[in-house]
Amino acid sequence: MSAKPSRYASWTAGKLPLPELLEMKRRGEKIVMVTAYDAPSGRLADAAGVDLILVGDSSGMVVHGRESTVPVTLEEILLMTQWVSRGAKRPLVIADMPFGSYEASNEQAIGNAVRLVKDGCADAVKLERGGTTIERAKAIVDAGIPVMGHVGLTPQTATVLGGFKAQGRTADRAEQLIDDALGLQGAGCFAIVLEAVPPPVARAATRALAVPTIGIGAGGDPDGQVLVWHDMLGYYEGHAPRFVKRYAELGDAIVDALGRYAEEVRSGAFPEEQHTYKMPDEERAAFEADVTRKR
Repeated sequence: MSAKPSRYASWTAGKLPLPELLEMKRRGEKIVMVTAYDAPSGRLADAAGVDLILVGDSSGMVVHGRESTVPVTLEEILLMTQWVSRGAKRPLVIADMPFGSYEASNEQAIGNAVRLVKDGCADAVKLERGGTTIERAKAIVDAGIPVMGHVGLTPQTATVLGGFKAQGRTADRAEQLIDDALGLQGAGCFAIVLEAVPPPVARAATRALAVPTIGIGAGGDPDGQVLVWHDMLGYYEGHAPRFVKRYAELGDAIVDALGRYAEEVRSGAFPEEQHTYKMPDEERAAFEADVTRKR
């Protein structure tokens, strides 16, 4: 049974068209987004019918073993975006712009966004925060590159926010969050991620915005949802946020498989004859005779 949503005319044309996201919001059809960091993950997400793939700087924690997303470099994101793009053919591939790659100036932001699209094969880029990021987003959009915004919990600046905690929990902060989202929409962003915000705030933002919202820890009202690959599939060792739903426990399965492999190697049960390559009898006899003669 195919996982491909039949409603997309783009199945015969290739990439999911960006304007289709607005149509999905209008029709009330949920947008499915997931992170990925390599070609096999991109291919599997594509096969599952995912709409958007984020090459996230979350890789710093779930792939690279770092304590936060801050140390992730542009070059790392660029390479991972290349890999994911080779595996994912229909979903739009969105590259995170890591911390330090867009804050200094519009020129820096445009240059690095161009690299992610031109060299990384990204279809779009994502920026965190409102404030000055709104100006950066507009500059990148004006340069011809689609931009996704991101408000609420912004991991790149978690220290300023007091840690990895929910945002918009007071009336003033909630209003500021929606203002930031509207500002990013005004800058030309095609969608806005709402991370770790109370459902009433996410609901208000989704209703206020003409562009789609993608929730993560923001309840069910956003126009779509995103989860981190390793969190939802159960092979990230760290503590998963409360909003994560585990759809598999691949970590346990991998440990079990590796354990059985190690046991069979040590016992001699692996490899068996079926795992080896045959040699013609006459060639084997000639080879063994030659080896015996030389010894």
